[in-house]
Amino acid sequence: MDNSQNTVEFLSEIYRGAKMGVQTINNILTKVTDNNIYDELKYQLRSYEEIANEAYSEMLRRNNEPKDISTLNKLSAKMSIGINTFINSNPSHIADMMIKGNTMGVTGISKSLNAYNNADNEIKNLADRFIKLEQDNIDRLKKFL
Repeated sequence: MDNSQNTVEFLSEIYRGAKMGVQTINNILTKVTDNNIYDELKYQLRSYEEIANEAYSEMLRRNNEPKDISTLNKLSAKMSIGINTFINSNPSHIADMMIKGNTMGVTGISKSLNAYNNADNEIKNLADRFIKLEQDNIDRLKKFL
């Protein structure tokens, strides 16, 4: 696979990962009653939106449009959040759920970073920023455990 195709596919992975973070937080925010974790999640939401927008812009710049998250994945995530927060919506549980999602994000983007090692350095740097964002989110959420 050529460098251009690697870059486009990698950008799509970054975009979908960030959009999943946006969707997850938007779903969780409707269940949160604690102002402190609510504010933290709003902060994280803006960070995911920035990464998603940057990946989207890069895709457009390369005359491509990223594929969105599948409807099945969106529905599955929404149902999982609904069930988990119905059972327990305290800040510790919300933080635990988010940390698990952040960890999945780090793993997914790290795998993509290794798989698409021929991608443009600019896009690899975006992936590195995304991984750092996920790791920072984990650290920020630990205070709620």
